[in-house]
Amino acid sequence: MEFPISIREAQASDLDQIYLIIEKNADSCSNISKEMIEKRIRNHAGTFLLASLEEQVIGFIIGADLTETSSKDSAFDIDFIHSISRVPIIILSLMIHPDYRGQGFGTLLLAAMKESSRLTNKSGLYLPCSDEMLSYFEMNAFIEHGFAESENSSDPYFHMHWDNPYYQEEIL
Repeated sequence: MEFPISIREAQASDLDQIYLIIEKNADSCSNISKEMIEKRIRNHAGTFLLASLEEQVIGFIIGADLTETSSKDSAFDIDFIHSISRVPIIILSLMIHPDYRGQGFGTLLLAAMKESSRLTNKSGLYLPCSDEMLSYFEMNAFIEHGFAESENSSDPYFHMHWDNPYYQEEIL
């Protein structure tokens, strides 16, 4: 059976469906407001991708281009991220509606973000990862680069990155 899945950039009209997924995942991210999502859609649509099934949003991935983010604007140690790779895009969130988990939609969204990285000649992706998700991201070709304590949470995380094999560094 085929699913008519589409992957596309988020739009302001998707806000309610996106927020429904956030509410369904409330145990993992209670600090995301509608205003934050709306701002992210407005300012970073190219790195905010949705998976939809018959016009219903079933998951999303949010990224931020680190070349446009200063150290003081980020909750992450950007200098450390750059020390493990040249990664310019950080994945801030990957969420799938609970009714659609385990069916490959997260992997599709990761693949779409990788393809976006390739098309825009970005060097790769970085994400902080909890222990229980480590094998999932390793299965999706991310490499673990150590363990860190979070300043914003009591939960430690792993540094994970994926290098774009097609990246071509600009020569000045």
